[in-house]
Amino acid sequence: MLLSSLILLAAAAPAQLPEDPGPYAAGWQVVSFADQNYGAGTVRARVHYPAQLAGRDTAVDLSGAPYQPVALMHGWLGSADGLDDLGNHLASHGYLVINLDTEKGLFPDVPAYAVDTRAALQWLEDESGDPASWLSGMAQSGVNWAAIGHSMGGGTLSHLIGIEPRVRAILGMQAADAIAPGPANMSQYTGAALWIAGSVDNIVPTGQVRRWYDRAGVTERRMFVEVEGMGHSGCLDNPPNNQPMPGDVQKRVHLRMLTLFLDAELRGEDAEYEYLVADVGGAAPWSFDQDCERPLLWGGASLTSQAGLFGVHGAAGSQTIFAWSTQLGSTSTPFGDAALDLNFGALTPPLSLGAAGWGKDYYAFPPSWSGTTVYFQAAVFQNAIDGALTAPLSLPIP
Repeated sequence: MLLSSLILLAAAAPAQLPEDPGPYAAGWQVVSFADQNYGAGTVRARVHYPAQLAGRDTAVDLSGAPYQPVALMHGWLGSADGLDDLGNHLASHGYLVINLDTEKGLFPDVPAYAVDTRAALQWLEDESGDPASWLSGMAQSGVNWAAIGHSMGGGTLSHLIGIEPRVRAILGMQAADAIAPGPANMSQYTGAALWIAGSVDNIVPTGQVRRWYDRAGVTERRMFVEVEGMGHSGCLDNPPNNQPMPGDVQKRVHLRMLTLFLDAELRGEDAEYEYLVADVGGAAPWSFDQDCERPLLWGGASLTSQAGLFGVHGAAGSQTIFAWSTQLGSTSTPFGDAALDLNFGALTPPLSLGAAGWGKDYYAFPPSWSGTTVYFQAAVFQNAIDGALTAPLSLPIP
């Protein structure tokens, strides 16, 4: 099963996958700046950005600007140049990435690393607002930030969220444990979080990564993914090939996870979660747990004129009602404003999401839908007064 899954994941799929390069060329520059805001001192990093041409020190591409800022944090004894491929990939998908190059020694200061990361994200915003800067106009301001960390960098996320409330989406790759107050910070974090663990990681074992998921009990969305046959360093530019999962496939798994998570949590593209849970491009060689107090609905990647695969995610023990319509509308409900006009649609009977808190199934389409756009939405609820609506999903039917 693992070998066939890997072959399928590495092979070309019918549609554009998150791990494929995005529409932008990726440029990068080495930067060093004196922090003027948080006492971080001199911060060194690489900036990966949408560019007019791929490569070092190329001109920025303002055609899609401003772009969402994202921080990337290396692990113990690592450095920014080990995560260039991840940074460039995210830049190709329209993100402005600051790839930290501090705390590289044998005895790193984790709280200081968090301050460096906060300062780096702020620096992106400040430089974007400076007409004289090469980054002028490149960063979105006044928006939530995202941060991604590997190993020690993943553990440092718990310190970053304790000092910077604008960080609302975090992704830990084989995230190591962290000193206080990191664990306590995670127990109070209310944003979105995804943790990736490798089943054969003997540096940060699965159980250690899983503890971050368990601590994050009040997040609006949390997911934990264990990848079969993956070790500790699959996210690096040159991952090892001495594990059951080949190194290049380990990297593609990370590219998929990072891209779909940022697209969903920063851009509101919840449908991207289909690439995590629905075996798109081949059987996925991973298992996952999830808890979504802010529910989500996905569908569309496996679409024909006759049927489509849909998934709804909520909290354990919740129920869902799935709705469709050929027209948008606005209706007040106990769970918020419904975006569908049900005079042109219908509701399904309530369905239990069970202990896992999510479910997926195929929905058959009537022939009259072919060539039209149909809108979908779901309500996820524990009882008559405790629930929420997903974002609506718009699908052109072939």
